[in-house]
Amino acid sequence: MGKEFKVIKETATVCATIIELAAINKRIRTEITTPDFYEEYDSLLKDILSTYQAFVSILKPLTACTDATEFAEQFPALAEQYETGYQQALSVARINAEYTFEKYLQFRKRKELKTQYPPLQASFSRLHDLIDKWIDNDIWLAMSIDTVLKMLNLVVTEVKENSVKDIDNAYGLYTASIGTLVPMLNGIEEELEKF
Repeated sequence: MGKEFKVIKETATVCATIIELAAINKRIRTEITTPDFYEEYDSLLKDILSTYQAFVSILKPLTACTDATEFAEQFPALAEQYETGYQQALSVARINAEYTFEKYLQFRKRKELKTQYPPLQASFSRLHDLIDKWIDNDIWLAMSIDTVLKMLNLVVTEVKENSVKDIDNAYGLYTASIGTLVPMLNGIEEELEKF
């Protein structure tokens, strides 16, 4: 599997997880109206949402070139910004997973999670699965983000090297790899706005 496809596939996975979280959140907020619940629930979500925001923040600037002229003028600086910032971004998901783990241990004790009401029971089950597999224990989200950031660094290096030799070829590589992330990053941002 090529590095470009790995970047696209794992970015799609990150996008899918925020869509799932937003769907769960919408259902929970429809069913529960207790302010006390939301104090702890919002604190739990804060670190999770921070992971998605950090992911978008490191990738979005890199996708800013919308034509060949912008690419020629802006890509070297955008590539440099990415190369110097992505290492720090790698740790954000893991650090937030630790915070989420601690908070979720307490959150699971809430009486609302012991409900027998089917819509809430299903929502809390989905939330548990998402946090358990994707955020905490198996940290699949962090691994997906790691893969995207590391593979994308290889792509950025390749595009940058090609831009010295042939700017048109480099722009073609850019649009066929980095440029394909725009819809998914926009989707993640749209889902983040729902919280």
